[in-house]
Amino acid sequence: MNSIKFFYQNKKYFASAFLYSCFSLIFSTWVTYIPQVAEKLGISEGRIGKAIFFSALGAFVMIRICRHFVDKVGVGRYAFFALIAYIVAFYGPFLAGSYTALCVSLFLFGMAGSSFAISLNSLTATIEKQDKIYIMSRSHAFWSIGGMLGAATGSFFAVLLHNPILHISILVAIILIIHLRFKSFYYNRKGEVVEQEKRHKTNLKPLYAIAVIGLVTMVSEGAIADWSALYMKKIIFLDMQYVGLAYAAFSFAMMIGRFTGDSLSQKFGSWRLITYSILTGIVGFLLVLILNPIVSIFGFFVVGLGFSVVVPEVYRLASQVEGIQTADGVSFIAATSNIGFLVGPVMLGFVADFRSLHLSFILLTVFVSFAFFIAFTKNRRFKKYSLSEAE
Repeated sequence: MNSIKFFYQNKKYFASAFLYSCFSLIFSTWVTYIPQVAEKLGISEGRIGKAIFFSALGAFVMIRICRHFVDKVGVGRYAFFALIAYIVAFYGPFLAGSYTALCVSLFLFGMAGSSFAISLNSLTATIEKQDKIYIMSRSHAFWSIGGMLGAATGSFFAVLLHNPILHISILVAIILIIHLRFKSFYYNRKGEVVEQEKRHKTNLKPLYAIAVIGLVTMVSEGAIADWSALYMKKIIFLDMQYVGLAYAAFSFAMMIGRFTGDSLSQKFGSWRLITYSILTGIVGFLLVLILNPIVSIFGFFVVGLGFSVVVPEVYRLASQVEGIQTADGVSFIAATSNIGFLVGPVMLGFVADFRSLHLSFILLTVFVSFAFFIAFTKNRRFKKYSLSEAE
């Protein structure tokens, strides 16, 4: 409640945090419609996975050039224009009339999404530095709010309206009306400028470990986003109107965890927090693997609770490396974690097409266990590495 009150009383921080909700509302709505789009085009799990791979390609292309636009335009303005681009690209997959058109539209959707993700986290990291405040985790909580609402209402309106374009147009209109009310609070924000000759390659070394952890975490989030609906439908055998509950439970747990993440980071330190959060996520995945609707949905909830603070901590640490511009640090992490968010589900799709989605989630659990080993090792070396110490 204190976190909600904080944003209610500080509109300049709510303005940037609401962008996360815009992002996840759009993305989770697309996720809900993946089974329907696949069915409309007659696409198998493997082929839809290959199509999603084009999102990863688009994301990679944009990651390479995004930080330069952030420098030139300003992080606040770039975040606004990235949102507009993401909204436009959102329509592509729904308008695609062929498999080729779907791949092209997802490539553009990936470009826009990657650009928006980098701008969001660069903006939040800049605000943290300039205002000497912890808001990264709480801002990411708004992603979870949007994801929860998008997943929970997406399935309902998909059945009620029977018109995806009408559904997403209503969603876009609501987003724009609210967003235009608050954009002035962040629009003119600009980050610090680091001279090009100071950007030594060695400065990136502290980011390597958290980049791997970010990769694994985002592979998991991407898998849940892209495959949870199909998993609940084809493995757990839930009806269409209930398949969105898994992602809704995941997002709800993420929201709860992220509203407390900033205070936990200050108290325990990032590495310790990340270690135990990943361990919680492993327990959640083990529950997901139990072929029972209630247990599986609860498992997605536990995974969300565990992973809720990992990504915010990864971005926070990446933005605090001395001599590295905020946009550069965030872009480096995005180059691994966001690609994992998109490529991971593709690889799981290949496994699902070859064997089953159940096996895909088993492999995902093993992958997360590897991330826990890395975090556990780092936690023993770094007792506390938080924002105040990084400064």
